[in-house]
Amino acid sequence: MTAYHVRHLTEYRYTSPVPLSHHLLHLEPRSTERQRLHAHALSITPLPGWRDRRLDVFGNVAQAVSLAGEHDRLVIEARSTVAVDAPVLPEPAATPAWEEVVAIAGTGASSEALDAAKFAFASPFTPSGDAVEAFARKSFTPGRPVLEAALELNRRIFEEFSFDATATTIATPVDDVLRLRRGVCQDFAHLLVASLRVMRLASRYVSGYLLNEPAPGQERLVGADASHAWVALWLPEFGWIDLDPTNNLMPTDAHVTLAWGRDYGDVSPVAGVIYGGGAHDLHVSVDVTPV
Repeated sequence: MTAYHVRHLTEYRYTSPVPLSHHLLHLEPRSTERQRLHAHALSITPLPGWRDRRLDVFGNVAQAVSLAGEHDRLVIEARSTVAVDAPVLPEPAATPAWEEVVAIAGTGASSEALDAAKFAFASPFTPSGDAVEAFARKSFTPGRPVLEAALELNRRIFEEFSFDATATTIATPVDDVLRLRRGVCQDFAHLLVASLRVMRLASRYVSGYLLNEPAPGQERLVGADASHAWVALWLPEFGWIDLDPTNNLMPTDAHVTLAWGRDYGDVSPVAGVIYGGGAHDLHVSVDVTPV
C-alpha cells in the first residue's frame, strides 16, 4: 500500500465580472477495491451560494455549485489523502481470446458483465469509424489473447504518437488524432477506448493523477503535473485492468483514480457555464506526494 497527499488547484481569472456561474466538479477520488480515500477537503473562493454533493450514474462523487454575485476570479482547491494498493496482474498470454471476451460480455451472464456492457459502446468523444477499426485490427488478430492484443495497442499508441500539448484541444476528434499522430493523455486515452470499443470490448475512460516524483532510478511519467487520463479494460474473471497509453504501462500504485466514465465529458474535473466574464485565463496545478 502506498499513501499520497493530492492537491489539485484550479484558478480562473476573468477580464470582466461574472455575475452568475454554475459548475460541476469531479474532484473527490473514488474509493475502490484497491484505493481508500482517507480524507478530502474542497475549498471554493468566492463561497458558492448553493452546493450539492451526490453520486453520478457511474458511481463518481460529483459536486454541483452555483455562485451568484459578481466575481472576477474563481479558485477551487481540492486536497485529498489516498492509499493505493498495487493490483495482481494476469499473465497477458494466459487471458482468453478477445472473441471469447466479446461473446461472454454479450450474454450478460453475470452482474459484472452486465455492468461492464454500458462501456462497450461509442460515446461522444470515442466514436467508432473505419479509421479507428483499421488501427485496432492490426493488434486484434483472430484468436489472440485479449490482454496481449490490448497491450500491443497500448504500446503502439505510445510509440507512434508524440506528446504535444499544443496539437489538440479537448474537442479534437479521434480521427484527427489518428491523422496528426500527436496529442495529450486525454487524446491517447480516447483513442485507446475507441479502438477497444470498436472491437466490442468494454473499456472505460479513467481520470486521475500520477505521482510527481518517481522512486529513485525510475523515469518520471508523462502527465505528472496535471490531471491524467488512462483506460480500464474489462476481462471476465480478472475484472478491470488499467492501461496507460501515454506511458506504455499497466498502472500499479503510482496512479490515483479520481473518476471514470465513457469519456472525458463524463468526468471533467471542472466543467460549467458562466454569464459574462469576457475572456478568461485558466491555471491548473496538481501535486501528488507520498505521505
